[in-house]
Amino acid sequence: MMNVRALIISLLLCECCVVMGWLPDDPQSADSSDLMARSAWAQQLSLSLLPAYSLAPDPPVDPNICLQLLHEFANNSADLSNCLASMAWPVRVCQHCYREYAQLITTMEKIGNPIQNSSTISCATTLLRSDRVHVIVALKDFFDDVWTDSKCSSCLDSNNTSVLNSTAEFMKSFDDLIQCFNVTKGSAFPNQHANFSKVCQLCKTSYKKLNEQYTELEHNNSLCIDIEDAMNSTRSLWSGLFNCTLPCTDTVPVIAVSAFILFLPVVFYLSSFLHSEQKKRKLIIAKRLKTSNASLTHILDKSN
Repeated sequence: MMNVRALIISLLLCECCVVMGWLPDDPQSADSSDLMARSAWAQQLSLSLLPAYSLAPDPPVDPNICLQLLHEFANNSADLSNCLASMAWPVRVCQHCYREYAQLITTMEKIGNPIQNSSTISCATTLLRSDRVHVIVALKDFFDDVWTDSKCSSCLDSNNTSVLNSTAEFMKSFDDLIQCFNVTKGSAFPNQHANFSKVCQLCKTSYKKLNEQYTELEHNNSLCIDIEDAMNSTRSLWSGLFNCTLPCTDTVPVIAVSAFILFLPVVFYLSSFLHSEQKKRKLIIAKRLKTSNASLTHILDKSN
């Protein structure tokens, strides 16, 4: 493509030289020495516009290098697929599959980077755009969608190379609570009609701690699919299976706000009643003053 563009530019330049009189239309009408000088100058200028590599074909890509990268991508895809499927339940995708995902990203970068000490040659054309389906690109997009939908970046560091401390602490509290459930419930296979009041009493502190950590992570936008799934399963066990409840610590403020809202209509109607009575009293006083003034005027008129 670059060779064709350079050739077109050179031809256009020669045409401009003819139009502007640098190269005469009729070579016989001009001096031969002057014509040769102008032709040489125009040819030198047009050739200078051609890039250095346009006169030589691009060196071929070593197929062994691209084939090695293809096998590496295939192995990374298999490892990541196996990890995602293995950690699908309970969901622990972000905590256990970030290494496989990072290796896949590194391989894709190798495919797109130049090879053979060249600034332009890579395996991207051979591996990514040589087929109609674009298999490698489709696989990469699939893994990216799973990783993005799982919001794994919220539970990992900026380089996706390690789990955040806040995530590790939450999962540690989750494991402690599950252990409390298993030890306290007394039966390996509890049923819905069993009495689990002991679970509610002994595991209340651990459940409250886990709830507080989840609220803090939610406020900081640090929730990934691992944390969300762990909290959902915990709440299902706490309220659904064990039938436990967590007392609300904001009872007094709620009662105070409710009482204030209920008292507002009383204040409104009382203020309206007092305002209307005061206005009525003013009207009566004004009417009496008007009547007294009229009587006084009538008496003064008679006396005169």
